[in-house]
Amino acid sequence: MEDVQLENNSGNAVPGNEPSEKTSEAEPSSRRDLNDPEATFDDLPFKPQLTEKQAKRANQTFKGMVLSVGFTLAVVIPLVLLNPAPKDEAFESKVNLQQTAEQTEQIADFDVFAPDLRDGQYANFARWQANTAQGVPYWEFGIVSNNKDFVWVRQAAEANQTWIALTTDTATPTGTKTIGDWEWEVRAKDETTYLISEQKDSTLILSTDTSEEELENVAKLAESTLS
Repeated sequence: MEDVQLENNSGNAVPGNEPSEKTSEAEPSSRRDLNDPEATFDDLPFKPQLTEKQAKRANQTFKGMVLSVGFTLAVVIPLVLLNPAPKDEAFESKVNLQQTAEQTEQIADFDVFAPDLRDGQYANFARWQANTAQGVPYWEFGIVSNNKDFVWVRQAAEANQTWIALTTDTATPTGTKTIGDWEWEVRAKDETTYLISEQKDSTLILSTDTSEEELENVAKLAESTLS
């Protein structure tokens, strides 16, 4: 079979079985997809251009932020330097237990329990609670031992079962315990242990969530002070 030849516009013959031109393959794009977590600003299909006004506003915003941070540091740093971090002793809030108890004796209808504390102990609060929701006025104070153990003392002359239940946060009775010559009812709830004893003209409630040993020590102090 003879090859068919075509003539181009200039009259030259062109072989029919050869393409007139080769199609070049397009080079693959190196731009990442915008959903690619590694895509950068250079992968945008266009380069956003800021106008002169937009660039000026952006520059002013940055300057304002820098000035704001500078002013804040200028105020905060002197305050920090003038108020150094307190030492552990600064957290102690000591009150004069004996003096407060003497004042309470004048209005209470019972002998107020205010023991002499040993070295390493202090009262962090002491007060007379007159206007209570249960209608039972009472004396209370807290004893801190070794900066970690705490015993809460409450004493009332007109105690009733409702007041006791509320004061002990409806703790569950677990039995009785004899400490010295006094008998105490024991109640417990979560991590807190309560000791309750009715003596003479008042009812005592002692509680702790840190040290039952210190709780019993305070119970012994109550007996030696009020007996």
